[in-house]
Amino acid sequence: MPRLPVPTFLDRAARSGAGPDGDPEPGGEAGADERRRAQITALAASARRAGRGAVASGRWLAETVLDVAPRLPVRDAETLSAHHGGRTGDALARSVVRAAGRVSGGIAAATGGLVTAQEVSLAGMVLVPFELAAATALVVATEVKLVAELHQLAGRPLPGGPRRATEAAIASWMSGRAAPGGGADVRGDALGPAGRRRLRALLRRRFTRNLSALGPAFTGAVAAGYLNRRATVAVGTRVARDLGLRP
Repeated sequence: MPRLPVPTFLDRAARSGAGPDGDPEPGGEAGADERRRAQITALAASARRAGRGAVASGRWLAETVLDVAPRLPVRDAETLSAHHGGRTGDALARSVVRAAGRVSGGIAAATGGLVTAQEVSLAGMVLVPFELAAATALVVATEVKLVAELHQLAGRPLPGGPRRATEAAIASWMSGRAAPGGGADVRGDALGPAGRRRLRALLRRRFTRNLSALGPAFTGAVAAGYLNRRATVAVGTRVARDLGLRP
């Protein structure tokens, strides 16, 4: 699969008092929404090239998350504190989890706006699942980044380079638990064939849920945004608590 564009709006987690995209910018929320739509459109084109079978099976979703997530910057505790008003400990964990939830909700809302803006035609209908697949991959990448940063906050950074650490974060994301061994190094493929099959299944389930939430005539953009935000907060809360944090 060709190398995918890094979603730049995920490079900056939402900061307290800032827009949903991270640092305050002249474009404000409208600018953040425009960037989200551009990234969703780019990833949707990748999904379209892969084909419906690859998307429906979860294969494209898994490959995309594994490709994009290692290239998202994971901040250490000091940087996270600086980005969240100097908070520390449980208050910082709470702020980080909620910020990730806002990003996830914004991705889903932008997708709903993107597909509802299309003409309701056969061509438009055909495009919709690919837009939703892109949004699903981006939301999960947000959650994987969140899991990795929560390990940083707990003083248990995931070991290895970006790809190895991402695989450990994905395993943690799938289980809802902290990485085993307090981040002890994992040799070989951290996921393994069974883990990759489970990842595909979980991503396929998330994609189906998002498709159902969007609803007939794409009227459920708000509901999809709420469900994705809630799912991200739930993942972050479970992992944080298993790490000994109280978000």
